[in-house]
Amino acid sequence: MTDVPAAAMAAAAPAPRSALHRAVLVLAALRYVIPIAAIPLIPAWQADHLGWLLLLRPGKEIVLLAGFRARQGDIGLDVAFLAYLPLMVVAVWVFFALGRMEGTRLTESPPAWLERLAPPHVLRAGQRVLAKRGEWIAAAGRLAALPPTILAAAAGSSDVRAGRYLVADFVGAVGAFAMTIGAGWLLGDAYERAGKWITALGVVLLLVMYRLAASWVEAELDLDELDPLPHPHIDVHHDGGDDQADDDQADAESAPSLPDQPPSAAQ
Repeated sequence: MTDVPAAAMAAAAPAPRSALHRAVLVLAALRYVIPIAAIPLIPAWQADHLGWLLLLRPGKEIVLLAGFRARQGDIGLDVAFLAYLPLMVVAVWVFFALGRMEGTRLTESPPAWLERLAPPHVLRAGQRVLAKRGEWIAAAGRLAALPPTILAAAAGSSDVRAGRYLVADFVGAVGAFAMTIGAGWLLGDAYERAGKWITALGVVLLLVMYRLAASWVEAELDLDELDPLPHPHIDVHHDGGDDQADDDQADAESAPSLPDQPPSAAQ
């Protein structure tokens, strides 16, 4: 009789994570730590070590600066693209693998530190978007309020097809890179031809275009327009309209936005 509670507790305990699983968790954490740690390096490295800076912090503002500097011959487009891939493509796919390995634990009972990386309510929003729009929303999601890491984790923890999702995400990543670095190239050309004032105007117009594109994708992420997604950890029979409205408002308010900051070189 005394063995029954112990057996029940052992069955209820989560299975220990494998070495590969732990490695994926570490890589997922590094995907957030590395860009933050690179912030103090921006003033010193943007002039002479732009490739390394892009490798460590491949945000839109750094890619835009790389395009501007590529027009002046300071960095090759091939070098910029290779520096962009590790954190903006490979590390994002790590979050997809994390979603596959963790499954429903990501949205039900994740560890506290993992919950900070991938908030469950934001993951559920991503799952509802994927259920409504399909895997190819990942391509447009590169311009959206939901970061690609969050959408990838949501996709991994749902039943989307891995091949189609990863291809869509890669297409979106390449498209976002080409658009941003191309805009930086054009700004560099405008700076050489027309001076800083036309370049400043170009930066403003570019930010407006980014905002319009992001607004379109964010409209696709409007939780009020999404049908409920039945899955094991959502009680679709519960009459909780007010609770759902509160959750939707919290999702919309907590979805982080991508930074819109022109490079200092453009001034």
